Amino acid sequence: MSNSFKNGSVKIANETIEFIAKEAAEEINGVYASEGGSLNKEKQTQAKLVFTEKGIEVNLFVVLFKNVEVRKTVKKIQERVKKQIEVMTGITVKRVNVSVEKLIIL
Repeated sequence: MSNSFKNGSVKIANETIEFIAKEAAEEINGVYASEGGSLNKEKQTQAKLVFTEKGIEVNLFVVLFKNVEVRKTVKKIQERVKKQIEVMTGITVKRVNVSVEKLIIL
């Protein structure tokens, strides 16, 4: 994603936006936050971006702990991810779609 300013341009890699989305989602209580060195991909939050003319859509794939209220947790994830991306990048987020891949017990 690229924006032009008076003194030059700024380019933000898609991976950077995906990282912001992933980190924002994992800050929500009840979302399983993967360990830094974890090789278990099925338990990691993943983000994919879809670019539209009016902004971006974020597709998140998350793992939740089994004792959370799924609807409330998903709503918090959507709000947090949208806010973080918009504040940090200035890019409009049109939608945040959340897929709950698994509920786990630890």
